[in-house]
Amino acid sequence: MRPDIAEFVDKVALHAMNRRIPPSLENSYQTALSFEAVLAGTEVNRVKTAVTQLAAPGVHPIWLNTPTGEIKCRVKVHLAAVPEAPLLIYHHGLGEYPYDSSWRRMFGNGRAAQLSLHRVLIQAPYHANWRDALDHGFQSLQSIYQMLAGSLRLMELAQDFFMGQGAAYTAVAGVSWGGITSLLYEGIFQRSRAVIPMLSSPNVGQAIWDIAELVARPLSISHDELLAYLDFSPYYRCIEQAEVFPLLGAQDLFFRQESHAPLFGGRPLRLVPGSHISNLWQIKPLREHLVGALLAVENHQPYSLPTNSLLI
Repeated sequence: MRPDIAEFVDKVALHAMNRRIPPSLENSYQTALSFEAVLAGTEVNRVKTAVTQLAAPGVHPIWLNTPTGEIKCRVKVHLAAVPEAPLLIYHHGLGEYPYDSSWRRMFGNGRAAQLSLHRVLIQAPYHANWRDALDHGFQSLQSIYQMLAGSLRLMELAQDFFMGQGAAYTAVAGVSWGGITSLLYEGIFQRSRAVIPMLSSPNVGQAIWDIAELVARPLSISHDELLAYLDFSPYYRCIEQAEVFPLLGAQDLFFRQESHAPLFGGRPLRLVPGSHISNLWQIKPLREHLVGALLAVENHQPYSLPTNSLLI
């Protein structure tokens, strides 16, 4: 896709998303619990959730107790042939519905056969339909935190279960919001061998700031205040850098390369042509990146950037 068309597609998507963000978000910064408090108050309801269901393939409900009440989420399990196979936890993007659609675009039609590992696909809070991610998830700063915290508890549950069943190691990956969540998970728990964020970065605040500027959305707080609430880079800096395999889009207006590429420092960042939306449509580079990173980890080899990468 031509770069100007790719950027135009991102602009259309961002203007449409902006119209749906509830006005209440701008009045919620001072009253929200901290992210750490929301995470501490979020736990799997083990009375209503049969954890042993994760041993079977298919879609399984997971109930969470949270500071704002009970939330029902789901995970989708694909099993490897042997229990000791590695585990991949994959997380979708914001508003992705159904929550496994980007995974199916990457690995449908038998392409997942090349991955000899257990796969657990996470459904974040407020993703039971296509509306709630923005209508509810961005209703307040605390609801943003809750989306993240809920996913982290699902990922923790999956890793605990499969490692307890003998899985060799865990890798976490995701696109867009899923990449943010994956980085946050590893930054907090530091239990995975690899984290593969695609079209994302840990600095959510900067992404929101850049998008607000693009769509002329007024913000009620300053740039520094926004980063204080939504820049998760301190957690990212806790990750062993050799475990990070980032990918960004050259024309991405959701996560602009000039704002986010420097965050990854000396990591072998893969920068691919295209925007945020166009790379989710024409998804082959993401599939190549994910498989390449997983193979590098499995074989204990450095990750070689494909020749169509723009930045090494």
